[in-house]
Amino acid sequence: MAPGGRGRGGKFSKPSRGGGKHFSRDLRPLDQDGLPMGMWGEGRKPEESSEESDSSSDESSSGSEAGGPSGPSGSKKQDQQQPELTREERRKAAKARKEAAIRRKAQQAAAPGDLPPNSDEDSGSDDNDNNEDDNEMPANPNHTASARSQASGKAADEPTDLKKAAAKGVQLSRREQEALNAQRAREHYMKLHAEGKTDEARADLARLRLVREQREEARKMKEMLAEEKRVKDEERNKELREREEKRREAALGKKASAKGKKK
Repeated sequence: MAPGGRGRGGKFSKPSRGGGKHFSRDLRPLDQDGLPMGMWGEGRKPEESSEESDSSSDESSSGSEAGGPSGPSGSKKQDQQQPELTREERRKAAKARKEAAIRRKAQQAAAPGDLPPNSDEDSGSDDNDNNEDDNEMPANPNHTASARSQASGKAADEPTDLKKAAAKGVQLSRREQEALNAQRAREHYMKLHAEGKTDEARADLARLRLVREQREEARKMKEMLAEEKRVKDEERNKELREREEKRREAALGKKASAKGKKK
């Protein structure tokens, strides 16, 4: 049995887990002197701040003593000399700068991978125009001159060019020779197909012949049914006429007998 005379299998001898909560303290950063700094390390020593204030006061005093164009009076004069531009004038100036940048780009030789200039963009603000003029689009390294030449080549003109080269006796590569042979085989097959000498052409002709026969049988059946209907209509009309004549004759006979009795 467990110690203590209890048969609980050591219930009270389990190791204890957890415990009290011990949070960290004094998380504010300290400088080299052990003084607390700002939360983001923006604290400055009082000596540095005093030195900066002294330097700023010295600069302000020197500027006031100079009284030149760099002072406030000089800046006011410059503002008076340069009148503010209207919105339309600013847009015109930005447009002129943009056109000048486009002309400069057009004069430069285009490198492989350069994007074409976009002339549909709006002028926008002056800062955006300056950034667009100054920043050039990077070239794509995957676009090369050989890739562009391959993409610009016409695939339809290759067989004719190969034929001309073969006719002139130019030595062709293995791939070009295979392409030329494939083109010749395709042309030969199309010629035989037009003449009806290929299996596909024979199958097409047999299917076409069967379709024509089925259409001919359907046309004949339709004509036969129409003829039968016409004959039946004629017989029915004939019977109706004969019946009408008999009724008329019977009516006339009754009238004649009635007149004889009256006399």
